[in-house]
Amino acid sequence: MTLELKTEVLEQVKEQVAFGFTSKEDILEILLDSFYGETTLDESWLKQQIDEQFTVHQKINASLGPKTDFNRLVSAFDQLNAEKIVSLHKAGYTRQDAEGDCLEIVEELTNLDIKTSGYCYYHEQDVESVLLSSGTLHIGYNSTDHNETATKTIANRILEVLVQNNFKVNWNGNVENRIEIKDFKWEKAYDGVDYNYDHIFNILEKQHKPKAKSTLKNDKKPFWKFC
Repeated sequence: MTLELKTEVLEQVKEQVAFGFTSKEDILEILLDSFYGETTLDESWLKQQIDEQFTVHQKINASLGPKTDFNRLVSAFDQLNAEKIVSLHKAGYTRQDAEGDCLEIVEELTNLDIKTSGYCYYHEQDVESVLLSSGTLHIGYNSTDHNETATKTIANRILEVLVQNNFKVNWNGNVENRIEIKDFKWEKAYDGVDYNYDHIFNILEKQHKPKAKSTLKNDKKPFWKFC
C-alpha cells in the first residue's frame, strides 16, 4: 500500500468511527466497498486500523457521561416522534436521501392509520460538517403535505423542542432555510441502537397503538447502515 492510500483510508476509518452509528464489521464492509478495485489494499491492516480507532473512540466517549449533545438531540427527536413529527438521525448522505427516508416512514405509518404532520432530519453530510469545521448542525424539515403554513408550524415546534432540550438554535422563518443548532459538539459512540426506523416505530406503536405491525422493516436494513 502506498502512503497516499493509507492516509486516505485511515481518514475514512476515523470518520466512520466518529459518526458512532456503525459497527466495526459494517465499517469494514463500507470501506471495502468504497475502495473496491484497489488491489494493494491490505485487508488485515484495515481491520487492525478499524479495531484500534474503534477501541480508542469507545473509551473516550464512555468517559463523557449521558449529557452529550447527541443524547439531548435523541431526547428532542424522541419527543417530536411522539408528537407524530417523524425525526431521523443521519438519514442518508444527502437531502434527497433524507427526504426519501422520511417519506417512506410517513407512508408506512399512514398504512398503519397513524397520520403524521411532518418530519425532520439531518444527514451524513451534516454530521461531516460538524466534525470537520462548523460546529453547526443543520436540521431539515417539512410538513407531510408540503404546505408552507403547515411547514412553518412544524419548524416552530421543532425549534421549541430543541430549546427545551437546551440547544442554541437559529432560524430566519423562511421555509427554504434549514434550522441551525449552534455550537453542536458531535460526541457519539457506537451502541448498536437503530435510532431511526425501529426506534420511531417503537415510540409510535406504544403511544398510538396501530392496527398492525409494520412489514417493511423486516425487509430493510436501518437507514444508517447504507451511509
